Amino acid sequence: MKTPLLLFAALVGITAISACTSVAESFSSVEVSDSGGVRIVHSRGPRWTDGEAWWVSTEPKQTIGVLNGPEEYQFVEVSSAARQSDGKLVVVDRGAQTVRLYDREGTFVRTLGGPGSGPGEFRDPGQLLVTAGDSVVVWDRALFRITRFDPEGGLAGVQTVDLGTIAKAIEAPLYPGAMEPLLDGGLLVRLVEKGGKDTPSGFFRQRSGALRVSEDYSIIDTLMFFGDLEQMSVDAPWGQMPVAPPHAKRSWITHQGSPSKICIGDQEGPEIACFSPDGDRTLLRWTSDPTPLTREEIAAWREASIRLYELKLGEDEILGILDQLPIPAVRPDYSQIILDRPGNLWVELGPTTMGASPSVDYLVFEPAGALLGVVALPPIQVLEIGDEYVLGVHHGELDVEYLQVYEIRKQLTSGEEGSLGTSTFLRDSLLSYVRIYADTEGESHFEVVGEADVIAVLIQLEREG
Repeated sequence: MKTPLLLFAALVGITAISACTSVAESFSSVEVSDSGGVRIVHSRGPRWTDGEAWWVSTEPKQTIGVLNGPEEYQFVEVSSAARQSDGKLVVVDRGAQTVRLYDREGTFVRTLGGPGSGPGEFRDPGQLLVTAGDSVVVWDRALFRITRFDPEGGLAGVQTVDLGTIAKAIEAPLYPGAMEPLLDGGLLVRLVEKGGKDTPSGFFRQRSGALRVSEDYSIIDTLMFFGDLEQMSVDAPWGQMPVAPPHAKRSWITHQGSPSKICIGDQEGPEIACFSPDGDRTLLRWTSDPTPLTREEIAAWREASIRLYELKLGEDEILGILDQLPIPAVRPDYSQIILDRPGNLWVELGPTTMGASPSVDYLVFEPAGALLGVVALPPIQVLEIGDEYVLGVHHGELDVEYLQVYEIRKQLTSGEEGSLGTSTFLRDSLLSYVRIYADTEGESHFEVVGEADVIAVLIQLEREG
């Protein structure tokens, strides 16, 4: 049995904190400025205090998918999914070239469209959107076509994109690349660079960019230019070839809402640019500590590269190519970004632990741009985040795909904080504290205190002056 002797002992003096600044300021320092008409929001710490952080369940509240069973419950390669207002799930299985509808209990309802090139059919279905009225919008990457379904899954219309009109608005060597429909009826177009045959020396990122195209093509706006996938030129048996290093920098784009808000990050630093529907630009910045690249990540990159080139080269030749690349010392400051339905931006930091389970930390920024805090998510491929749920794909044994829904809780009740685990971002940002206990033998023991307890004590100190 443990008996508390002393509640907290600070390894660093804490009375200076309340003397110099308030607890809210020390944990929620946000600087807002303007530069050339661009709004800059720089967060030096999270805004959430004790009891305000959001929590995502460690276990799914719903799972769809089977290893062996009915075909309508098997997934080959889920590329997108979204939830309707009544809880029904619409799922794009790119591998099976199908779009399916499931009820709120996860029971198969119907197939909206299958393989083919006719109306309501798909050759390469990609992104899926659900409108405010529960209509379904599906983008076919091979046919450059938008297919619309009514809320019940009936075919409502088909529209092929006018590539010629978009291409005329772009200057070479940039050309239209990947596209996605926006909820407001427009298009988001990513640009690709088509240069000469010569490969640049050293590390390089080919030029890219993003356009917002209105539904009637009357407005084609350039949002920004940025670098594409980071690569390096190396010597191969046939000459120079580009190879991406482990955790190569790349650009991420996300959009949400009608009118649509678009956010773009190029991984050149802890900064993401967001564009409002009327064209205003906001830069979201935050303080970030470098995360070293691990040996396991480097080994995984080498194994993946061997699989990529093994049909063209022998293993020794592949390893000789990989050995030419300098290995980055640290990972990029973030990876995936995703706007949730309420307009908050989620920024993936990387793997950590949530209690005893593997998890992934995400920074969450409010619609105005300030950092709220960190939320740990299960290690899934996140497809959509709503107000009260996270929808994603879990890869199980034999790489079987399962669609899963997790619950988001935005207000914690008493006693829940202790089961949430510790976010690495917050843990590394706080001072170190310990709780001292004495057992029945009279010996002292030390335990690390969670950040929720730390913040609670700081607030109490501030109140007491």
